Amino acid sequence: MDNKKANSVLVVGGGIAGIKASLDLAEAGRKVYIIDSSPSLGGYLPLLDRQFPTNDCQICFLSPELAKTGYELDIEVLPLTRINSLEGQKGEFTASITTQPRYIDVDKCTACGDCVDAAPGGAVSFTPGLDHRSPTCMRYPTATPQAFAIDKEKLNGETEWTKVCAADAIDLEQKAVTREVEVGSVILSTGAELFDPSKLDQLSYTRFPDVVTSLEFERIMSAAGPTGGRFARPSDGKEPKRIGWVQCVGSRSVVEPAKPYCSSICCMFAMKEAAWAKEHFADDLDATVFYMDMRPMGKDYEQYYQRVKNELDVNFIRCRPHTVTRDNETGELLLEYLDPEGQPQQARLDMLVLATGFVAPCDARATADVLGIDLDAYNFVATEDFAPVATSKPGVYACGMSLGPRDIPDSIMQASAAAALASEDLDAPAGISREEQYPPEKDLRGEEAKVGVFLSDFGGTVRNVIDFGLVIDALGKQSGVDHVEELEYLWTADGIAKMQAVIEEKGLNRVVVAGCSLRAHGPIFADAVRKTGLNKAFLELTNIREQDAWVHGNDPAVATTKAIDLIRMSVAHVRAAQPIYPYRQEIGHTAMVVGGGVAGMSAALSLANQGVKVHLIERGKELGGMAMKLKRSLDGSPVAPKVQAMIEAVKGHDQIEVISEAFVVDHSGELGAFKTGVQSGPGLYYQEIEHGVTILATGAKAYEPTEYLYGQDLRILTQYQLEELLAKGDGSDDTLDTVVMIQCVGSRNEKNPSCGRICCRSAVKNINWIKEFKPEAQVIVLYRDMRMPYTGEDDYRRAREDGVLFVRYEPENPPQVTKDGDELSVGFTDPILGQQLVVNPSALVLSVPQVAVDEDTEELASIFRLQRNDTGFLLEDNIKWKPVDSPVPGLFMAGSVLAPKSINEAVTQGLASAGRALTVLAQHSKTKDTPVAKVIPEYCAACLVCVRACPFDVPFINADGYSEIDPSLCQGCGICVAECPAKAIQLQGYSDDQIMGATDALLEGVL
Repeated sequence: MDNKKANSVLVVGGGIAGIKASLDLAEAGRKVYIIDSSPSLGGYLPLLDRQFPTNDCQICFLSPELAKTGYELDIEVLPLTRINSLEGQKGEFTASITTQPRYIDVDKCTACGDCVDAAPGGAVSFTPGLDHRSPTCMRYPTATPQAFAIDKEKLNGETEWTKVCAADAIDLEQKAVTREVEVGSVILSTGAELFDPSKLDQLSYTRFPDVVTSLEFERIMSAAGPTGGRFARPSDGKEPKRIGWVQCVGSRSVVEPAKPYCSSICCMFAMKEAAWAKEHFADDLDATVFYMDMRPMGKDYEQYYQRVKNELDVNFIRCRPHTVTRDNETGELLLEYLDPEGQPQQARLDMLVLATGFVAPCDARATADVLGIDLDAYNFVATEDFAPVATSKPGVYACGMSLGPRDIPDSIMQASAAAALASEDLDAPAGISREEQYPPEKDLRGEEAKVGVFLSDFGGTVRNVIDFGLVIDALGKQSGVDHVEELEYLWTADGIAKMQAVIEEKGLNRVVVAGCSLRAHGPIFADAVRKTGLNKAFLELTNIREQDAWVHGNDPAVATTKAIDLIRMSVAHVRAAQPIYPYRQEIGHTAMVVGGGVAGMSAALSLANQGVKVHLIERGKELGGMAMKLKRSLDGSPVAPKVQAMIEAVKGHDQIEVISEAFVVDHSGELGAFKTGVQSGPGLYYQEIEHGVTILATGAKAYEPTEYLYGQDLRILTQYQLEELLAKGDGSDDTLDTVVMIQCVGSRNEKNPSCGRICCRSAVKNINWIKEFKPEAQVIVLYRDMRMPYTGEDDYRRAREDGVLFVRYEPENPPQVTKDGDELSVGFTDPILGQQLVVNPSALVLSVPQVAVDEDTEELASIFRLQRNDTGFLLEDNIKWKPVDSPVPGLFMAGSVLAPKSINEAVTQGLASAGRALTVLAQHSKTKDTPVAKVIPEYCAACLVCVRACPFDVPFINADGYSEIDPSLCQGCGICVAECPAKAIQLQGYSDDQIMGATDALLEGVL
């Protein structure tokens, strides 16, 4: 493209999606400006305590991502900043941005909130970001002065409101700063706002303090929240014993001010809170979720739902609540609702949590006008299925909740996808080299080991179980420990700075950090220790959270004793540590994509458009995958023309080599230097391909049902077969006079516990297609929960308005299909009538899920050393924060090889995997400082045991007659160390001295 001139991107919005897009771009060698109207990055995430479905600490995953902005990445963070205008075209935009000072002296401000109430036109606001409300106020989003924001333009010259400030903390003389930045592309990630439940009088949110929102309840449970982690209701501080969660507050209603769409994540949010409250505060808590349809649609979310319902005994009542009152004598809240039979019921509760939906930002229209992009009917950014993160304006992309309500994994994937496309509009990066600026390492030879131990309560769940005072007292008396202390928020920039200062002041040369896992924060602390002049090997992380506090939560005494033992072992281990020196390895700037469906093609095209050579491996004769069987996407647009256009673009691209009728037979190497063996063609021609990164996108297949007489009658179809019928126009006769659809066939059962994710949407898509050309057709849908996220709810509602009957069934009482001669019958129980009904359909359509191709994914998992979940799909590195990264560095995954995906989602993941791959391919070389095995030549007898034992074929007998291990190939598994009969091999970081020292320390504590 001729007009590629810039190497910079403007990211508008600093929530998790904006952060992720910025990090991906910066790691790929791009300059990033990230602006946000609030005083800090993170959006709502810093206010969340736990994340589903793992219930991990939210901040433990967010803080490492935020900390990366302090690395050698070219990211300029501009808080309290908005975009004024955008001129030019993709590749050469000029953006005008204004940074508005806070106008509040935070040293004087007491966060009383009087200025918020008195300021005209909403000119003063609280911005989510740092903390949530004071203990006495349950209505403000935050109670920290740093989170106030003033919009001077909205003041209209009025200054009377300043008189309410008793602390005289407001200063209007500070000036706004406007500047222009040259960028090649723009990413919009402004997120969404929570629906305000005070607009729904019947729920009494403003009347009763014990009626709170989900976000407010989240803060009540948080150790960093207004109650300091004490489980207490707002009205009187007592511990609640009966809590109800009301779903769809502000969503799935055509009555203003509520919105008609589904907000998608509220169901999981409520389940997570109910589970966390029962597990960590009161296992005898009576927790009840009041809902219309439960919609846990993400990967493994259905399993989470079943666990919460069946193992944690959370109650689920299908209903539509309508009124909240209070018993003045007892103080109990009274929730009135109608049960599924239409009978009035009442629940008596100590607290009521409103699962509020999301709405577009109040300034969404103004921002869209500035950027020149289209919005949908609900003021979220409008996109298409085959261009899921591209706006109507070339060069401007969107991600996260600016596209509509969605959860963290979807936001993260869209952010990486937007980063990939934004990068296409820029000049090719010259390549970056990760040359960290560290001070010279201290020469510690001959020095006595001086160990410092630092404890921290990671996530607010450690100190509640482990007595830090006893731990510190015990370690203070331990020989070999020179310093021990607790540091709050150790993982933050301030906490790390305090730790570094102590290291310098005390002259420490070994460090033990006791808190969470090495995987969560290891790189941050290793970097911090190295910046004090110590080798990274002189850091030891002791996991007293997942491996102690979480395991022994019901026995604090045992947990405290175990913490002391674990830290004592770490001290002995790190005292015997020896330096581990990194080396640099060149990175190959080519990619291999395995799988030629829409996910694989999207990834290949994005990489190829940025000059990366791509080898695309497809097992079949033709590209396209499962999308070739679809006629319409979920948004109703034709599929075939778009898929064909992608195929032609791939085949015609000079940077893409398509190898069809091919399959992978072996794989070796590591990030930047992979070697993959491929057999192709009728003669099974073998070739070994060298590449720097790998993307697996081999897809899935449609489940072939064995239920409901499928295969015994031509009138019994799957949704895929119905779609082919509709595309041919063969349903205009009596074939589709009476159509019965059965949902959840082959899913949400013991064999396949997962939700099919797209089955409900596919059914409604075909229903509306039937009604287009045959309005008189009678359609009956037998379902368990209709899972229609965001605007899918509109399609669902339209189907009901068109006369389609939706009848719910329970898994204990499924529909019955029988055949008597030529008569096909479907029997089911109508829950409203309470009667058994029988229908003779002209077509019975089964909604089946996508399932893993066992023979393919099992083989892939073996070749690439990956794991699969219990339904056969590949496992990502972290389902929440790294949804397209595998545990193998440099290997990424996309599409239905991970879980069932729609076309929109498959394309998004394909682009996301390309965006992640670019963070590797932009580097000239990489630093490897992981432990590797080293041979002691004088001990080696050249017995070949290590050569035979290594699963990676790394050791060899060199010309000098002893075993040699190439550190660039060694994976650090330690098998050769264990097998060597002469003990001639040592694994760095796990030497005999270290292991025996740790063992002695443990036995010392036991004996």
